[in-house]
Amino acid sequence: MPQRMLIVNPFGIGDVLFTTPLIRALRLAFPTSRLGYLCNQRTERILRANPHLNDLYVYEKDEVVHLWRRSTWEGLRHVAGLVRHIRQARFDLAIDLSLGERYSFFLALLGVPRRVGFNYRRRGRFLTESLSIGGYHDQHVVDYYRGLLQFLGVHLGDASLELATSPEDERWAQEWLRAHRVDEEGVSLVGIVPAGGVSWGIDAPFRRWGFEEFAAVGDALVARHGVRIILFGEAADAPVCRAVARLMRSPTIDLGGQTTLGQFVSLLARLKLVICNDGGPLHLAVSQGVPTVSVFGPVDPRVYGPYPPSPHHVAVYREELPCRPCYRQFKLPPCPYERACLTTLGPEEVIEACRVLLGSSQSSNVPRRTSNS
Repeated sequence: MPQRMLIVNPFGIGDVLFTTPLIRALRLAFPTSRLGYLCNQRTERILRANPHLNDLYVYEKDEVVHLWRRSTWEGLRHVAGLVRHIRQARFDLAIDLSLGERYSFFLALLGVPRRVGFNYRRRGRFLTESLSIGGYHDQHVVDYYRGLLQFLGVHLGDASLELATSPEDERWAQEWLRAHRVDEEGVSLVGIVPAGGVSWGIDAPFRRWGFEEFAAVGDALVARHGVRIILFGEAADAPVCRAVARLMRSPTIDLGGQTTLGQFVSLLARLKLVICNDGGPLHLAVSQGVPTVSVFGPVDPRVYGPYPPSPHHVAVYREELPCRPCYRQFKLPPCPYERACLTTLGPEEVIEACRVLLGSSQSSNVPRRTSNS
């Protein structure tokens, strides 16, 4: 039985949330073992609240590059400090989800005897046990992670995403709702997240549904269901939220760039419905048991969509287009069709999906993770 385990995942919010069933399965299988996680700064907040983890190690490549450019000595000292902490933990098992060879190489140098991961594009040569894959295709990322557990003889039972909120963020959300008088009885709160966060980078315009379409959905839901709309987005997405707010005829609350990640999640948990693109905000909402309607363009919802599949989470996309999904092997190719997968998707399909969920969410039995005490 492994006594000290380390999970390595340097990717974004959605990818890290996809590992929470794996974390829980390892804790249930090895209740007395020490469990650590290596992540980046952006996802640290998500994992800091995870009750199954003992240790958290943060490696931010951009920070290291910045320090290195300022002073080679500072960069070396920063990396050496992280390496020292990992070495001192004396891990006997690592699960490397990075799909590269850099992390498993360093883990081998640090003396971690057992290194499990994916052999993607022959990059698994420093792993002791590996699952050969050509990328994430045809099945969900969580199910790929499930496949790695076979090397440990561990069964992944509960596959729901997990993210606990803090008492401080819970209190903030309650006070915010009270102060802005948006917790009035009988008024349903619906969140719209029209962007996708900084993790999309230069691909953002090719994965994002139109501002006018999001605004039309918001106006229709206000007119037909009497809901109150709240716009969400991180600081980089604030201009997108402002654009959607200007296009809406109905009154809306624009919270773009005005909440921390924890505050955002705590407010999400109090909504009746969330409408968004594919990406991290979608999976944050799923982790809180909130029904969702998500718009998918070039990305395959079978692989990156809400998990586990549920009638309370509806992915809307152009199934008949032969060119989609075109996002494969972690790359988005140039589009010769002017983003037809998104531009030909009108608001009515999303409005109809919202109508069904708004009518059924009162009886929703989607579990919500409670606060850490």
